[in-house]
Amino acid sequence: MNRTLLLGLWAFSAACSGAGTSSAPAERAAPAPLKEGVVQLAEASRAFITVTPVKADASSAALQAPARVAFRDGALSRLVAPLAGRVVSVHVRTGDTVKPGDALVTLDCPEAAASRTAVATATAALREAQSAFEREARMFEQGVTTERERLSAETRLAEARAELARAQASVGFVGTGSGTTVVLRAPIAGTVLSRSAAEGIAVQPGGDVLVEVGDPSALWVVADVFERDLPLVREGARARVTMPSVHAPLEGKVDSVGAVVASGSRTAPVRITLATQEQGLRPGMFGRVRIDSPDASLTLPVEAVLLRNGKDSVVYVQQDAGTFVRRPVIVAQPVEGRVQVIAGLSPGDPVVTRGALLLDGAADQLL
Repeated sequence: MNRTLLLGLWAFSAACSGAGTSSAPAERAAPAPLKEGVVQLAEASRAFITVTPVKADASSAALQAPARVAFRDGALSRLVAPLAGRVVSVHVRTGDTVKPGDALVTLDCPEAAASRTAVATATAALREAQSAFEREARMFEQGVTTERERLSAETRLAEARAELARAQASVGFVGTGSGTTVVLRAPIAGTVLSRSAAEGIAVQPGGDVLVEVGDPSALWVVADVFERDLPLVREGARARVTMPSVHAPLEGKVDSVGAVVASGSRTAPVRITLATQEQGLRPGMFGRVRIDSPDASLTLPVEAVLLRNGKDSVVYVQQDAGTFVRRPVIVAQPVEGRVQVIAGLSPGDPVVTRGALLLDGAADQLL
């Protein structure tokens, strides 16, 4: 029975009992309104509510997140043309297995000849500067030349060395060889994943990827964990990966936690190293991962946590026998019917674990 009806009945009763008397009884004061988020429940209705003290539970302390298979750092290489030129020949096909140093694509790049000539020129200039410095040093010891001339020869020698280093760094992009020929070689062992190079096509430095090589034995699982769940993840934590194409779950552990949260999805990558390399895994596969918490955490059944305003998670905490207070909490994603409490509760807090939705509706009516 709501308050309006109770007050109406009381007023009607008071009027009837006061009929024919000379004086009316003093008007009763209305009960004070409850604060926002507070619910008082009649004793008869408490049978529909279950209150459970929240406690730490190591067996339920886990989170789940979508995951994907990806190459480990350094296990994927994309080769592009270092200079402008034209493809002369292609030595591999998609799916081929290659070793470090194997020829992948041969290019004809006119600028390569200039880079190699610059190395030869700088090498000759260095020999000449070295000889001149040694001659000036001997003459200075004999008193034939001055300190100024010796220092000048030493300066020219340093400049020649710097020019040779610059030329060698430039030719490092085109590799060993002669003339205008540039050979792109496999930097790692692996499989040719894709190949866009074709004989006769023109290429530009830093343009399209000509050959992509990846090591299929160097894979890990990357879980996209929500920002609010990141405090629950620790390096070394046990992880279990489930893939639709793999029959049994894969065991692993957390290798590293991403330091940057993506602005759009509000997730960070958590990289998981598998205990054994599954033969059926392929980069790009999707699945789910369960990451165990290294410590016991406060957990609640999913039905104890309500979502208000489309974003705020709340629970109801018992204040006394018939009074319940709504409290905001931060929780992780549900795992097998339970959620971890990140903030908002302390061990032992009496939380409504069944019937919270009924309390929430009653609170809205009383406000």
